[in-house]
Amino acid sequence: PRGGRLPDFLLVGAPKAGTTALHAALARHPELFLSPVKEPKYYLCGDSPPPAYKGPGDAHSNREWIWQRQRYLDLFAGAGDEQQAGESTPFYLYHRDARRRIATDLPRAKLVAVLRDPVDRAYSNWMHLWADGLEPCADVVEACEREARRIDEGWAPFWHYRGLGMYGRQLWDLFEHFPAEQMHVICSEDFF
Repeated sequence: PRGGRLPDFLLVGAPKAGTTALHAALARHPELFLSPVKEPKYYLCGDSPPPAYKGPGDAHSNREWIWQRQRYLDLFAGAGDEQQAGESTPFYLYHRDARRRIATDLPRAKLVAVLRDPVDRAYSNWMHLWADGLEPCADVVEACEREARRIDEGWAPFWHYRGLGMYGRQLWDLFEHFPAEQMHVICSEDFF
């Protein structure tokens, strides 16, 4: 039989706020085990294949998702008995169904949300996609104005520049599912 286990903690958000740096820093701690795959996105799809997002580069990105339960459990098979296991998928904070799936599957998990000034976060997000040659709009303000249309056309959450920064409603919903003592919110400026 295959092994594996569920994580004890999750870094849940936000994209372009420092979760990669925090993941790398925590992975160096001997009492922690961070999944070797950052952003497995398991709780975004709940044991179903990823949505068929239609934005530039989304089809390639969808192939990287770990959506099968056993593959997800296998990510943590290398964790020692005395280690706390965790993973980082910053889109969990944004995705309402992911927050509910996490609450159902990991009701005792510790959650860490790294937040960044929403305007700085959106610009960094846009710049990332622009530099990768995926963002077709050369103006960040215009790209933000196209968000609703892009959502309607099925573009993945990484293209939701404004929506990803709506932390208040996201945290409010998360606190409906988890007690405050299981949550830790970090401002990326303080972390950096």
